[in-house]
Amino acid sequence: MQLSIFSVSTPATHNKRLDEGTFMAAAQFVMALNFAAEFELLSLSAMNVQATAKKGGLVFVRNGKLKMHPEIYDHLSLISISSICASSVYVHGLDKISTEIIHLPYSDGLLDVKGAEEDYMSFKRLCSPICRFFLLHPKKVQWSAILAAFRFFLMDGVWEVVGFVAKAIHQADADVCSCAQLLDEMQKQDWYPGFAANLQNFHQSRYPLSKQGLTAELPEMA
Repeated sequence: MQLSIFSVSTPATHNKRLDEGTFMAAAQFVMALNFAAEFELLSLSAMNVQATAKKGGLVFVRNGKLKMHPEIYDHLSLISISSICASSVYVHGLDKISTEIIHLPYSDGLLDVKGAEEDYMSFKRLCSPICRFFLLHPKKVQWSAILAAFRFFLMDGVWEVVGFVAKAIHQADADVCSCAQLLDEMQKQDWYPGFAANLQNFHQSRYPLSKQGLTAELPEMA
């Protein structure tokens, strides 16, 4: 089964600027590294945020014979929403997101889905099985994932890793980058052990999924 989150197998045509779409694609890849044992990450290309052309992004596969369960849907939803969260960080800056995150979801303006409505609908569909399993309001599960994605990118050094991947996409000779080659290059960097520790800490803070964990931050929406 091929899973192409906010993407298609045909790479986006882009002008090699280190632009918003490049960071959005990089964020998908960095988030997906949290679940590298679950998915085979194949390729990455800058996302075309203009509606006139096909989108790029992360392409990966998972064994379709394996049973889907709530945590897998959560993994997919986090990869999905990571590009929109990255767009918000790109536009507003990490400092503003760090300051304003305590006001979400009650503060408008930080999460801009304009031009990414289809992507956001895909994210909401991925959240639906989690809602049914835990008998939770959809917005509770959706905002739990959104806040988790923002907090991941706010972890020490993680956004810098997104920037490293974005620069690698920008400098690549081809429009489509190999995820295996990207990861190999990342593992050569001095900061990689700290990043790997962040992946482990994020995973431990999020899982196993529980109704209590999903409702902790937005109790009035439960």
